[in-house]
Amino acid sequence: RKLPVRSNRQDRCEGMPMNSNNSVYVRMMVDVLKRKEKILQQILEQTKEQEVILKQEDVDYDRFQELLDEKGRRIDELNQIDEGFDALFKKVEKEITAHKENYLTEIATMQKLISAVSDLGLRIQALEAQNSERFKIYLASKRKQIHDYHVNSQTASRYYQNMANSHRPEQSYYFNEKQ
Repeated sequence: RKLPVRSNRQDRCEGMPMNSNNSVYVRMMVDVLKRKEKILQQILEQTKEQEVILKQEDVDYDRFQELLDEKGRRIDELNQIDEGFDALFKKVEKEITAHKENYLTEIATMQKLISAVSDLGLRIQALEAQNSERFKIYLASKRKQIHDYHVNSQTASRYYQNMANSHRPEQSYYFNEKQ
């Protein structure tokens, strides 16, 4: 004779079974947080790569911009993930609050993931602030180079223009010698 299979989750709440949809939603929330952590880890790596680029004497602006574009796409993805997480949470908030004991494992996992996600967010923010300062220094340097180039170009242009205007045939040494 086979005994009926009961999940441990059902046993945790005095034999009261969980709503299977809510259980699925809670697992989906855990998966969403894992995905968010993975994306934030990728953003952190890209931000570190930008830091390396900005520390170089010859900044590879194209690669820097490429990383910036990739990060923008990932941030858009994070925003969509956050919206999805919020929608899921609204669906199960009452169930989780009323029957916490049924979701202890998932709640603990989500708390760990939220902590990891928050830590990654803070690390990214700190590195972004440093990179922003480095980028401002880089831009100031480029502006100075452009300014110096324009000044030198204008000076050279004025010099050649003055030389062209100041040359008069009657002042030429050869012209005077032939007379």
